[in-house]
Amino acid sequence: MGLSLKTLLVAGAALVAARPRPPPPSPFFVNHPIYTPPQGVRIMYPRVSELRDGTLLVAANVFGGDFFVGPDGNIPAFPVFESKDGGVTWKWISNITDQVNGWGMNAQPALLELRRPIGGYKPGTVLASGNSWSASGTRIELYASKDKGRSWEYVSRVTEGGRPNTTNGADPVWEPFLLHYEDELIVYYSDQRDPKHGQKLAHQRSKDLKTWGPAVNDVAYYDEYLARPGMTVVAHIPPLKKWIVVYERPIGNSSSHGANYPVHYRLADKPTEFDTGDEFPIVIDGNFAPNASPYVVWTPWGGKNGTIVVSDADNGDVFVNQRGADPAAWKRVKTGQRDAYSRALHVFEKHPERLAIIGGDTFNGSDFELTIGVLDLKKLLGEQKPRPGKPGRD
Repeated sequence: MGLSLKTLLVAGAALVAARPRPPPPSPFFVNHPIYTPPQGVRIMYPRVSELRDGTLLVAANVFGGDFFVGPDGNIPAFPVFESKDGGVTWKWISNITDQVNGWGMNAQPALLELRRPIGGYKPGTVLASGNSWSASGTRIELYASKDKGRSWEYVSRVTEGGRPNTTNGADPVWEPFLLHYEDELIVYYSDQRDPKHGQKLAHQRSKDLKTWGPAVNDVAYYDEYLARPGMTVVAHIPPLKKWIVVYERPIGNSSSHGANYPVHYRLADKPTEFDTGDEFPIVIDGNFAPNASPYVVWTPWGGKNGTIVVSDADNGDVFVNQRGADPAAWKRVKTGQRDAYSRALHVFEKHPERLAIIGGDTFNGSDFELTIGVLDLKKLLGEQKPRPGKPGRD
């Protein structure tokens, strides 16, 4: 059942549940509540990780009201919710709190469960990142949980920049995304610190989770300072032996088929080599472009190449490609799930015919709750046999 939680007080305090709702009658449903915030509170930018035992963890960032953690009552944190039945019922289990800055964990959470050891952390460790900021700066921090998300310890600072400011010429960092590739953790993020670019996409790597290599470009427009690519999400496409990165590409006062933040993508042999890849916009039928805060996953369902699935901010639908990322092969598929700012997608590891869509509030604010939809990809894409491969893992 969904939780309507009145408030969250100091770290470790109990949440008060209200208005319990009956669970949906099947494993497939749309717009099912995870958390209903009190009036004046906005919850958005959810991120999801599936643990080895099938448990789902969802973290999100919260603005407004009294949904805060800290002795002075005004330090934001990321609440973490758990489901052990495929997204049907949920409970709050912890908060990811700022343990080093006194600024809070303000926005843009990221989650990942380790399946192989790294830096002394065993498989099953859950890593979390996010942006901690104040008027003094922005800091992308890394935390770890050894008990499936119930408690968190500080690990390291990945990188930092200036105060949160989206004006070109300012120098903050934004929007981390985590990937465990080979023997390293990669943290992707949006970077305004390079004076040659209003904003670019970059990543840093670590073998021990403590020390971090230099920033490496993923998407940077060398002849267009005003371009602001943002919101990196990466997925593996096993049949192609390729990696895909999706991002929004704001284009100033103009638009692409009605989208001011049209979604673009690149392919690469390795998830560290996107800067050399060709760029493609997602355009549907030559006249429609998805807009803003994209997310991408791959599912083995949908034919010999499986299916790439992309979400955006302005549509409840998703956008699919079953022809190996062919730029001319994108289709729009209705889901019944509502639109939301920076929705997350997830293909279940043990049930790759199930696609989860998790969303909170819209960018401009509509008092939406945090919800999940679980869709049947066999119906969504047709009864085609799945392609061998594991979704969401390298």
